[in-house]
Amino acid sequence: MTASGAGDLTVRLFRDDDAVPLTAMLHRAYADLAATGLNYTAATQDVMTTRHRADGGRCWVVEDDGALVATLTVSVPPGRGIRALTPVAREPRRAWLNQLAVAPEHRGQGLARSLWSGALAWARDEQITAIGADTALSADRLVGMYGRWGFEHVDTVHWAGKTYDSAVLLHQLI
Repeated sequence: MTASGAGDLTVRLFRDDDAVPLTAMLHRAYADLAATGLNYTAATQDVMTTRHRADGGRCWVVEDDGALVATLTVSVPPGRGIRALTPVAREPRRAWLNQLAVAPEHRGQGLARSLWSGALAWARDEQITAIGADTALSADRLVGMYGRWGFEHVDTVHWAGKTYDSAVLLHQLI
């Protein structure tokens, strides 16, 4: 997987010692959404949650001169929480995109798209049939990005404790 943009960018798999800096980057990346009232888990999660979420799938990070600036996790199978909320996540050979984030100062460089392209290649190699994602219905920027990436809105769910309904999105691979 490669990344484009300025600086010395490296894409690699998550390591346990990434949990603290990744948590801080996630807080920065989700701060603008939190400011609009969307209480995404990543906006305030603790280090243990970051580690748990990263360890729950294949997690890639992007480093810029040693600082973590982007991440994406793909879980196979999808986590228990989303499987309990929608049948879309219970299909065999289905993966789920989680914890996608780009640090605000690195947006617009194609990092999320690069991570997504690499995750797609990995999923095809793993014979995954589709990748799902969920995000706040009102997060127009994110819903639009997923749409440009070929995701279709297939369900709507509400996570306990969240201030928003989530669009369940699906990208078919086969």
